[in-house]
Amino acid sequence: MPIYKSYSPNSSTCIKVWKISESYNELFSSVDISKNTIEKLDKVQSDIKKCEILSVRHLLKEFGFSDNDLYYNENGKPMLSNKKYISISHSKLFSSIIISDFKISIDIEKVSDKIAKVSSKFIDYEYSFLGDLNNELERLTLIWCVKECIYKISNEKLPFIFKSNCIVTPFNLQDSSVISWLKFNGTILSFKSYLHSFEDYKLVYLIQNK
Repeated sequence: MPIYKSYSPNSSTCIKVWKISESYNELFSSVDISKNTIEKLDKVQSDIKKCEILSVRHLLKEFGFSDNDLYYNENGKPMLSNKKYISISHSKLFSSIIISDFKISIDIEKVSDKIAKVSSKFIDYEYSFLGDLNNELERLTLIWCVKECIYKISNEKLPFIFKSNCIVTPFNLQDSSVISWLKFNGTILSFKSYLHSFEDYKLVYLIQNK
């Protein structure tokens, strides 16, 4: 299908979201893909994962880029040939890309009861404002997305970031943004992450000024 959602937080930043309703063959036959992507697809067994990969190539096309304009650095972070910043995320039914002149990151996740079962892996301070975790699936998912965005945007390797190194301040589901803190190796950084919801999914992005 065409673009599901599009956001323009500022004149230098754009976000596009694709809802994957097409079959693998439909996605594959309607976009040009690079040799590297073909090799990547050959290694993937899940049709869902293959469709996620191909939907990202369709999003690149919507931005005016070809698959050959996308590459990954030594740390596995996506890069663009024109040196603009890019971040990519996908989760089953949706894929998303953010492109900007600023450092950015994005994460999209489906709300699921599984998030409560793994909360001990990424929640620490946040227990102080959360209630019964089985009733906090949406906020837990947003916290995960916020911490994932901070992990993606950092130039450093961040061990244990999902615990005490990254702190998300209290927020409500009605809030459009949330402040978080990263404390690591003597460095303290503050981030403002923007929160979006649609269907059973949560999308979070952040923009870090140069």
